[in-house]
Amino acid sequence: RVYLAERESDGLQLVLKMLDTRLARDPASRARFVREYKIIQRIQNEHVTMIFDHGFTSEDPWIAMEYFPGGDLLERIRQGISSIGAFKILMQIAEALDAVHSAGVVHRDLKPQNIMFRANHRLAILDFGLAREIDATSTLTQKGMVMATPLYMSPEQCLGQPHDERGDLYAAGAILYEMLTGKHLYEGDNPSALAYQHVHGEIPQLPKRLAGYQPLLERLVAKHPADRFPSARELFNYIAH
Repeated sequence: RVYLAERESDGLQLVLKMLDTRLARDPASRARFVREYKIIQRIQNEHVTMIFDHGFTSEDPWIAMEYFPGGDLLERIRQGISSIGAFKILMQIAEALDAVHSAGVVHRDLKPQNIMFRANHRLAILDFGLAREIDATSTLTQKGMVMATPLYMSPEQCLGQPHDERGDLYAAGAILYEMLTGKHLYEGDNPSALAYQHVHGEIPQLPKRLAGYQPLLERLVAKHPADRFPSARELFNYIAH
């Protein structure tokens, strides 16, 4: 549950995120929620949402987070984004992922709804509920369990295989395609059909007017992680040059 709140001391608007009471009874859900706070606090970067406070009511854990007046990327996609605008947003996403990955974290659920904009149009990533440490030896999700958003999941994630930072880059590629075309990278009637497309489907061809972005798209959403950019920093350098 998410609420728009106001800090009594100075009137600052912020977002109050609370774990639903039904989920709060589940130890794994509570642990995932608390871990999200710890992960965000550890990163401390302009491209990651700020945390002001956290705690527990008599039953539920809560996090007081930054409020983003610029809305999310999904809203901007629905309004329409120019190809140059999409390119600039992708550059910021690469910066954000570099910060996240440099902190030893893989997001695992990157999607337009989790990319928010401040009033100055600078973006930040939020919702680290499914994130995990790159060198983690255990996870709060069972092997093969699908919890991320199927529209943006990498092939290896769809198959329940181990995945690293390059899975986040795949999601960035799917988001790039959506920004450029207004359509999802793949369509399916259900999560299984979407997963099959991510694993076996042909990489869509961009319209002719956007053909210059095709090599970048194909490298981002390559089926095999080894064929993608090795890091978000490499992606940023590619875009910048």
